[in-house]
Amino acid sequence: MSNNVAVQISILNQSYTLTSPAGKEEQLREAAQILDTRLRAIKDSGRVVGLERMAVMAALNFSAETLQIRKEMTTLETAISQLDNKILQQLELNQELSDSPA
Repeated sequence: MSNNVAVQISILNQSYTLTSPAGKEEQLREAAQILDTRLRAIKDSGRVVGLERMAVMAALNFSAETLQIRKEMTTLETAISQLDNKILQQLELNQELSDSPA
C-alpha cells in the first residue's frame, strides 16, 4: 500500500494536482518552483516560442546540468578514494613504526 498524498503546484500560472510519496511533498513543490522559474526565464528571453519548445529547452538544460554534476561527483569520489588510501597507508606506517622496537 502506497502512502501518496495530493500536492497542488503551479507552473506558468497553470495549477496541477500531483501525487507525491508522503514526506516528499516539499521536495515536489521545490522542484515545481525551480521548473517554473526556469520556464519563465526561457519565456522572458524571447528566444523560444511555444510551451512545448520551452519545456524541451528546460529539460535539456536540466539534463546538461545533471551530466555536469555527475562528472563532478565522479571526480570528487575519485579524490576522496585517493585521500582515503593515503590516510590508510599513513595509519599503517604509523602503526608499523609504533610496533617496531626502539
